[in-house]
Amino acid sequence: MNIAISNDTGVFSTHSKVRWRVCWENELQLAEHIELSEFFRKTYGPTGEFNAKPFDGGRSWAGARPEIRVIGYDAHGIAAHIGALRRFIKVG
Repeated sequence: MNIAISNDTGVFSTHSKVRWRVCWENELQLAEHIELSEFFRKTYGPTGEFNAKPFDGGRSWAGARPEIRVIGYDAHGIAAHIGALRRFIKVG
């Protein structure tokens, strides 16, 4: 959904209304993994069939599974995604 916002100069600007959700991986339901999978296939598909392949079958991660996600939703569904994964490196 787009909203027009007037500023002090009287000029209108258009901003997309996005709702953000921060969640741990284990909080996601199967339907949410499927929705994310579709988002990633649509996003990566145009860059090559191989790039969208990891997201077949409702899988919502390509390599390692993220621990926490930030998901942006607009009027059409998922509009943005950030996934974070901790890595521990042992030195010496």
